[in-house]
Amino acid sequence: MATESVRIDDRVLEEALQRKPHYLSTTAFLSQIIDSSNKKEFASLTLPPLQSPHHHPTINEERFERDREGLNESEANVHKGRERERKENKSKPYNFVVPDFLDWCQGDLTTYWKEAKSGKKTQYAAKLLFLEVEKIASNYSQSIALEQIALATANGWESITLKNYERFGLPPNVPKQAKEPEPKHPAYKVFKAPETGPTVNPVMKSLLNG
Repeated sequence: MATESVRIDDRVLEEALQRKPHYLSTTAFLSQIIDSSNKKEFASLTLPPLQSPHHHPTINEERFERDREGLNESEANVHKGRERERKENKSKPYNFVVPDFLDWCQGDLTTYWKEAKSGKKTQYAAKLLFLEVEKIASNYSQSIALEQIALATANGWESITLKNYERFGLPPNVPKQAKEPEPKHPAYKVFKAPETGPTVNPVMKSLLNG
């Protein structure tokens, strides 16, 4: 087979050799590249384009992905921005900040969250904690809420909730008062013997004396 020497830029050759399978010689690999390029099948010789470490999405590939998702160009840009934001949020730890309406227990809550809380320390967990502590303070008192925060810190609770306080933390119920006598009917009268001297009625006197 006739051959011809061709000069190739060093950078181009280096990039091509990075894709070369170990079982092919340089000549055979470059020949395949040229042949496959003419047939528009170059991607099948090495890694798929989206998996290649040197690959950068082309305009056509981005349009294909956009069409597959059923998005127009502006919607696709918004979608990309949200995906990037979600990835950034996952990598950033949640910054715990006690809201102003709980400034009376800010230090206690911060100590509990940073040093004692078990379980996940997410934004949702923090909002739930703030809401439940406020419920305890509103339904009972701030001192009770502070007691619950102290217990949670000492025992490493996963969270603090009004439901758990009412279930486990309330003191025993005060016993009910003794039941009052039921009211009598208005026509009900209690018979009482007259507080006078001995009876003078002969019939009653005979009954009493037998």
